[in-house]
Amino acid sequence: MKRIIGTALVAIAAAAVLAGCGSSDSDSSSDPTTTTAGVETGSDASTGGAAVVKVEGKDLEGLDLKSVTCVKQGDGIAIASGTIGGQEGVSATMKDGNPPTVTALAVVVDGSTLAVAPGVGSAEVAVDGDKYTITGTATGADLKDLAAGPVSKKFEIVITCK
Repeated sequence: MKRIIGTALVAIAAAAVLAGCGSSDSDSSSDPTTTTAGVETGSDASTGGAAVVKVEGKDLEGLDLKSVTCVKQGDGIAIASGTIGGQEGVSATMKDGNPPTVTALAVVVDGSTLAVAPGVGSAEVAVDGDKYTITGTATGADLKDLAAGPVSKKFEIVITCK
């Protein structure tokens, strides 16, 4: 039970980290900024349209793909989404590198909060130009039935991030 609660807390922490990565310094006021999915973004942000988010091979139903945003800031990369009805969503933070590494990832699907973080789940990143493909297995809890034990699901996220 402690592991399930810990995993849910990791997912919440991932969302908090993502929100912190999305903010911009006050010195960047010369850059035009827009707000997408609650994340303030500058000229180095990419927004959905061509994004793909799948869990267990199926599109993440209820996710507004046009709201999926990717922001590069320093050596960090942040991905976030909006939702339709607030039921499904995805967020991820990565450290840029060759290849980039996922530092935290959270997915809400079918009442389950799933995460990837050190010691929880797994994720790999492939890069082709500006296209990032993140695949792996996220682990968490079914919030409707915590007694059911840990839940693990395979996921795939594909997004262009400039």
